[in-house]
Amino acid sequence: MNNSHGKNDKKAEEDIITVPKSEYDVLKAKADERDLYYDKYLRLQAEFDNAKKRFEKDKGDLLRYANDGFLLEFMPILDNLEAAERHIKEAKDFKAVQEGVDIIQVQIQRFLKDIGVERVKTVGEKFDPHVHDAIEVVETADGDDGMVVQELKPGYRLNGRLLRPASVKISKKK
Repeated sequence: MNNSHGKNDKKAEEDIITVPKSEYDVLKAKADERDLYYDKYLRLQAEFDNAKKRFEKDKGDLLRYANDGFLLEFMPILDNLEAAERHIKEAKDFKAVQEGVDIIQVQIQRFLKDIGVERVKTVGEKFDPHVHDAIEVVETADGDDGMVVQELKPGYRLNGRLLRPASVKISKKK
């Protein structure tokens, strides 16, 4: 038993290191400084994680409610359309109904322009597969090949980027 106890004492003596007090104080100050920086790091990491969570929540809210302004501006157009429907049911003067529908069409086009939507040019333009979708080819006696002769469905750009190509009929010489 003495032997094993003696080994532990010898092991304990080997683990003891002596340094001058001034050197110990420097090491202690460095350890304290390290602990301070580590604490700052942990706090900054927590702040970063919280900011990231707030950003994700704000981004979700923005996507969820981004169309509020758009819808508020569009509602008067819907109101006018509903009023036109009521007048159609009661109408005896179809010219007045047509004028009302024309006004709504102008409102819609102005609204689209205000939010950056523009209509793709079609009739009279050279066929462009980047903005036109050829649905039909029509033989013509005069005119150039590949010209748009009729728009079947309008195409639109949003701030210069194509949203939907225009469906068109194009010409082909006989």
